[in-house]
Amino acid sequence: MAEHRIAGTTDTQPDAALAAYLSELTARLRGPRRRRAAILTELRDGLGHAAEDRIAAGLPPERAAAAAIAQFGTPQAVAESFSGELAIAYARRTIACFIATGPLVGVWWLLLLHPSPWRTGLIALVAAIPVVPLILIAVAAAGATLATTGRLMRWLPETNPRRALTGTTAIAALCLIGDLTMITIYLLSGMPARPLAAVAIAASLTRIASSITTMRHATGMRHP
Repeated sequence: MAEHRIAGTTDTQPDAALAAYLSELTARLRGPRRRRAAILTELRDGLGHAAEDRIAAGLPPERAAAAAIAQFGTPQAVAESFSGELAIAYARRTIACFIATGPLVGVWWLLLLHPSPWRTGLIALVAAIPVVPLILIAVAAAGATLATTGRLMRWLPETNPRRALTGTTAIAALCLIGDLTMITIYLLSGMPARPLAAVAIAASLTRIASSITTMRHATGMRHP
C-alpha cells in the first residue's frame, strides 16, 4: 500500500526520498498532536497516490517520487500553508483548557482566603482576592477568542491566527500574574500553615508552569 511504502519500511530510493520529505515536514508542523497527525496522514496518502500515478504513467520510481514531491512543494511551503489552521486549533484547545481548569485553581484560593464570599459582598471578595479583575479580563478575552475562531464567525468578525495566538499568550500571562499574586499574598499574609494552602499553592504552581509553556509555544508559532 502507498502509506506503507512512504513510511520508509523499505530500502528503495523512492521510499527513502518520500520518507525524508515527510520527516522534514513533520519537524516543521507546529500545533496540536492530533491535528498534525491528521494532516500528515492526508499528505502521506496524497504523496503515495501521486507517486503511484506517475509510475503507472511510465516514470521510473525515482523520478515518480521526485515529481510527487515537486507537486506538493517544499516542506517549508507546505508547513506554512497549514500554519494558520494549526495555530487556530492550538489557540482554541489551549484557551478551552484554561477555562476548564481555572475554577479548579480558583476554588482553593477562594476557600482559603475568603470561604464565605456570598456573605460579605463583592467588595470584600475583591479585597481578599485582588486578582478577580484579572480573572474577569482573562475570561472575557478567552470567550472573545473562542467565539471569533469557531462557529460564531458567521456573525462575528473573524480572528486571524496571529491574533488568536496573541490572545492565547495574553490569557496565559494574565493567569501567570494572577497565580504569582495569590501565592505572594498568602506568603506575606502571615496566615498559619494549612493543608488547604498547600493544595492552593500546588494548583497555582501547576498552572504557572502551564502558562509559561503556553507563552513559549504560542510565541514560537507566531514567529516560526
